[in-house]
Amino acid sequence: MVELRAIYILWLRDVLKYRRARERQIGSLAMPLMFLLFLGFGFSGASIPGLNSRTDYMKFLVPGILGMNMLFGSMFSGISVLWDKEFGFLKEIMVAPVSRVSIALGRIAGGGTTSLIQGLLLFVVSFLLGFSFNTSFSILHNVFGVFMMIIFMALIALTFVSLGLAFASNMRDAQGFEMIINFVMFPLFFLS
Repeated sequence: MVELRAIYILWLRDVLKYRRARERQIGSLAMPLMFLLFLGFGFSGASIPGLNSRTDYMKFLVPGILGMNMLFGSMFSGISVLWDKEFGFLKEIMVAPVSRVSIALGRIAGGGTTSLIQGLLLFVVSFLLGFSFNTSFSILHNVFGVFMMIIFMALIALTFVSLGLAFASNMRDAQGFEMIINFVMFPLFFLS
């Protein structure tokens, strides 16, 4: 019971920090929105090899931008561990009478939740920019697709938050963490 409470407290801390930081919420949407605006509307009339000419480019672009947003938001959530090290909070939770697994799970759950919220906010905003579902499918098919999308977004968030936390727990400063994360992320980003 104590372990579950520790996970919940660490999750709640991350979610409340995200909810209170308006600039973080706006910043997490700014770059993906710029990509959607400039690339989505800029290439909307272009002929792209391998893409059917009747395909709406916004429908093609939104899933990739969502994936990019999830990748960057999840991996960089590990930097909070470094801030907690610097300000002494990590030392305080490490001496608490809970297992280190519970501490890690709480951090992963918090980072995954905030990353999932960022992705879902971007998904909702993409409808304002012209994204729409495929109308040839039934409503049930589209609802199932959204449900599966949320599951995959959660899996992506949890995977990359875990990876970011693994890197951050072995680092001493934020600059080194950013260098390593960029070294890992950008090949994933460009290869996708």
